[in-house]
Amino acid sequence: MLSNFRFLRRLMPKSTISTAALYSKPTQLDTQITTIKLKFNKQNNVDKHVEFCEKFGITFSDKNLIHQVCTHKSVRSNTAPTNERLDFLGQKVISLYAAEYLFNQVKPSELHDRVYLYTKRSENIGKIGVKMGLNKLLHWTPINESQVIEAERNGQSLQSLGEESVTGRALQALVGAIYHDQGAFAAKQFVHKHILSAPIDIR
Repeated sequence: MLSNFRFLRRLMPKSTISTAALYSKPTQLDTQITTIKLKFNKQNNVDKHVEFCEKFGITFSDKNLIHQVCTHKSVRSNTAPTNERLDFLGQKVISLYAAEYLFNQVKPSELHDRVYLYTKRSENIGKIGVKMGLNKLLHWTPINESQVIEAERNGQSLQSLGEESVTGRALQALVGAIYHDQGAFAAKQFVHKHILSAPIDIR
């Protein structure tokens, strides 16, 4: 067996790459470079959330809360918490402060519809979130029209998702997270400064 191997090596041209070079283990430098790249990518993702919170003066006692805010229920995971409950809470909080804000500004007959514009009209709350840059932090799985049609054929209900709609959900979840973690006063300040002061489509 060994003699056959030596015979084959004599037949190989000198420029042929050695088997040792082909099957050599990564060097210590290669390992260090790979590790640095992984750390950089992970740190870069974290920095986006940190920068967003710093930009808008948001401080959470739990640093993972901002990741939950940005994780939509369309992400299929058994471990990552989604923003569904925070979204529900945030919608109610925005409705409360919007009603307070508009109470003396519009007719009683118009109050419900005007509050509705801030919470139920996804294009309004979504546009505010996009303008803030929240859409760049989202973790979600888009649902296209073909999936909706297929679901309807099977007797199921499925809504198509767009970035603006998911961003609106995330913004409501952000308000819910601020209310839950920092209290009513912090949530009210955020809602007035970034949502109620923003121009919306009232048509």
